[in-house]
Formats: sequence, structure tokens, C-alpha cells
Amino acid sequence: MTPPATALDPVLAVADLCGRSGATNFETGYLDDQPPHRWYASAQYKGARLFAEDPDDPTSAADGLAIQILDGGTCTHCHKVIRISPTDRPLRTRKACLWAREGARWIRGCER
Repeated sequence: MTPPATALDPVLAVADLCGRSGATNFETGYLDDQPPHRWYASAQYKGARLFAEDPDDPTSAADGLAIQILDGGTCTHCHKVIRISPTDRPLRTRKACLWAREGARWIRGCER
């Protein structure tokens, strides 16, 4: 049975993804001490820092970071180019591994 979705699922999913993809550091938080907060999520990879920001929502910042990590990469299982959505740009689905967030985890298309 799949656990019910929570508002923290995108943050937990990107934290898991960072661990699975070799990030040495992951953090999320807000940039402003006074509301309204601007939320961010960031990860460190071999000296490079990926950063995603959303003015209103920490879960959107987390999903934004996950998209930066995944989209255009290579799936280590099927060796196809990773895409997040078949509608974001023209592509042939046979040549792409379409990943999706399912609850608190990003699942590769070749796994479903």
C-alpha cells in the first residue's frame, strides 16, 4: 500500500535523489528572515552548486532542484537521456527515460 502524499514529499524526494546521485551536500531553507520568505533548495556536486529558488513555496523549489539534477542526464540503468515530462520539449519517448516523482521518491521510467 502506498502511503498518503504529504506536503513534504517533494523535499524528501529531492533529498533522496541528491543522495542517490552523489551530491556531497543538500540543503533547503528560506532566503529572507522576514515573511514573505523566498524558498530555496541547493546541492553540491564536485565543487559545482545547483540552486533552485521559489518565491512562495519550498516544495516548488525542491522540484526545481530535482529537475536540474535529472533533466538531460543519462539514466544509469537504461542509458537513455532522462526527461521529466514528454510535453516539456519535443522528443521521441523511445530515446528517453521519462522520470516522475511518485510521493517521496523520483522513479525512473524504465523502472515502471
